[in-house]
Amino acid sequence: MLNQQRSISVMAFPRRGDAYIDCFYAAVEAQGVEVQEGQFSGRWLGKHLRNIDYVHIHWPSFFYSYPEPRKCIRHFALFLFFLGLTRWRGAQVIWTIHNLYPHDRCIIPGLDKFTRWLLVRWATIFFVHGSSAQKVVVKEFPNLRGLTVLIEHGHWIGYYPNQMSASAARSRLQFAENEFVFLFIGLCKPYKNLERLISAFDSLPGTPKLIIAGKFQDVRYEAHIRAALDSVRNDRIILRPGFVSHDEMQIYVKACSVVVTPYSDVLTSGSAMLALSFGRPVIAPAIGSLKDLIVEGCGLLYDPSRPNNLGDAMLAAANTKFNEQHILAEAAKRNWGESAKIVVDSLRRHLHRDGESQK
Repeated sequence: MLNQQRSISVMAFPRRGDAYIDCFYAAVEAQGVEVQEGQFSGRWLGKHLRNIDYVHIHWPSFFYSYPEPRKCIRHFALFLFFLGLTRWRGAQVIWTIHNLYPHDRCIIPGLDKFTRWLLVRWATIFFVHGSSAQKVVVKEFPNLRGLTVLIEHGHWIGYYPNQMSASAARSRLQFAENEFVFLFIGLCKPYKNLERLISAFDSLPGTPKLIIAGKFQDVRYEAHIRAALDSVRNDRIILRPGFVSHDEMQIYVKACSVVVTPYSDVLTSGSAMLALSFGRPVIAPAIGSLKDLIVEGCGLLYDPSRPNNLGDAMLAAANTKFNEQHILAEAAKRNWGESAKIVVDSLRRHLHRDGESQK
């Protein structure tokens, strides 16, 4: 018989520093699970990786991906030691598959693929956000068929400050009440496809506005985007480079009419959930978990393989009346607590089966 009182301990990599991680583990701990923050140090792991049931990995490349090959190899060797030590100590590895491969590929060719190959064979449970993402994952990693567990990416209603009115937010950013405003928000990286967004927006009729707000991690990509802006010479596009703080998030999202996520490659999108959590519709490519997240009345999906579809979707959104309360109600269905319950139940079932097999 499954002992529901069996305590579970999880060592998390990472445990804090990200909105998803903060909300997810708060919900898991509310289910009675002990979550410990892992430190990627050989000495620390040797001392603390005992009496742990699960090691939970989110973004594997964070362990080893560095710009210098020698440092990359050294940390990858430590990662192999970490996996071996985990197994020796009797803990199980679980992996939440936020993306198939890192958007910023490792400097050593093939290492990202090899790392995934290892995890597919060493890990026990694989969490995926939504059935559409699950199909993508199983297609890429056929050995995971039957081993993935579906969980929802929870909403952020109440997580970010949300006291400012749309009018006040627009006033802060100097937008008129009647202007239609498109927003891109988040880290500015090549896979976010800002060039295509700029080009699509530039072709739109009328006088809408586009604001691009977020930090550039690569000065070369920032220069590339600035050159793209110079080439269109469209003064209706506002670039606000720099980190958008927790408190500032509401200013940008409340001021916009619709959020655009023009990604060329994505499995799970936190930016889309951010928009929905403020009641804003989303324009997104019909790929990965976005196909499940952007339901009717919450935005528009487009086929990213067709060059004009992003612009068409933006034009359609400008002529569509979205209901903020409907969007908020749909976002609220995606509850961190429900996802945490699925996760903890999966961990308990596996511990029970593992215990039974050792009798």
